[in-house]
Amino acid sequence: MAALTGEVRNAFEAVHYWSVATINPDGSPQVTPVWAGLDGDRILVNTAAGRKKDRNLQHDPRIALCLHIPESGSANIAVQGRVVERIEGDRATADIDALARKYTGRDYAGWTPEMRRVTYLIEPLRVFHRP
Repeated sequence: MAALTGEVRNAFEAVHYWSVATINPDGSPQVTPVWAGLDGDRILVNTAAGRKKDRNLQHDPRIALCLHIPESGSANIAVQGRVVERIEGDRATADIDALARKYTGRDYAGWTPEMRRVTYLIEPLRVFHRP
């Protein structure tokens, strides 16, 4: 496992929108913006059950996250990792509310009656940081 230290850890704790790449069943990449946080030394992302990210990560646990920091010119962070835990239920609901409070200042507002949330915990395997 690669360590998330210094500016990289700070970037995950701050309000930044991360691009997440997963792998489609045909091997092609799929990229979406996400809210992200930390759970100890692991990266935390949350999605709705059944969405493309969720289906892809159940099929292949490899994942990459990238952040461009515009105010710093060409500064960026890229993390390659793998999902080590998939969580549903009350914990996943609490996680999306915590992320929403971090990013919007209030609990998650995008609920639909049929929605179930899923949290993914990601072990970072490689971390690249260009200040």
